[in-house]
Amino acid sequence: MTAPRHVVLGGNGIIGRETLRALRLHGLDPVSVGRRPAVDHTDASLTADLLDADAVGRALDGADVAYFVAGLPYSASVWAEQWPTMVQHTIAAARRHGTHLVYLDNVYAYGRVSGPMTEDTPIRPVSRKGRVRAEALDQLASAAAAGLRVTIGRSADFFGPGATTSVLNGFVLDRIAAGKRPTWLLDAGQPHSLTSTVDVGDALVVLGTDERAAGRTWHLPTAPARTGRQVVELAGLPATQTAVMGSAMLRLGGVFSASARETLEMRYQWAEPSVLDSGAFERTFGIVPTPLEVSIPAALAHTRSVSR
Repeated sequence: MTAPRHVVLGGNGIIGRETLRALRLHGLDPVSVGRRPAVDHTDASLTADLLDADAVGRALDGADVAYFVAGLPYSASVWAEQWPTMVQHTIAAARRHGTHLVYLDNVYAYGRVSGPMTEDTPIRPVSRKGRVRAEALDQLASAAAAGLRVTIGRSADFFGPGATTSVLNGFVLDRIAAGKRPTWLLDAGQPHSLTSTVDVGDALVVLGTDERAAGRTWHLPTAPARTGRQVVELAGLPATQTAVMGSAMLRLGGVFSASARETLEMRYQWAEPSVLDSGAFERTFGIVPTPLEVSIPAALAHTRSVSR
């Protein structure tokens, strides 16, 4: 019997690389798909732009499982223009080839939530990025109703070794490694869930290989939420060393920085509790998240090793 073919769409990104790693640990030979050849030459590689329907179709030809972990620049306008097209091309190719689609999502579509977010939390986006994500969920739901096998894995804000687009990496770990004060957004006293990229990769492969997962939405294993000051302590500094970027500074930064402007509409995530409950995944598959006491120092150690 031929081994199942697993294809990672967005294989060059940090989540793509972690998913490829996890697939190899499962004894599989995954295929990395990206706009450029794979950065890790261990894996088979295909070059494809997800905005090109024919290219996506070729990438999924013969694929048993496809992991949609692609990313775009952190821009609401870019997301609104390109995300629906990428999702639609992937859906069409997966349906044509009978591929099980595993789709990585974030929490933006939930909007402002009172209490922990669970898989039953209503989709009520309050941001432009959240609306783009919610529309993608509608696309997937319509495709599922028409016969597509799709499973969704949802992560909180992620961080980890090499996660260059992560807020935690950029504002806390990179700054500590550079000998600067770590910075937290808006309120360092609010609990904020953080998901390890290593755990994301491991969990996505569970969704793609365990029949119990298929066809549902799952919150990926996420350690108990900590405040910004607690995160800084886990990175080895006193909580009193935490600098806080307030609303006024964030707005001022938005005059000069596109990333700051894009963060403004998501500020509710940092000014209020943002807590993801991954209990359903943990109970079903017997897999728990890596403790932040382990994953944060590991990510910091990696940052220091590459910045020398």
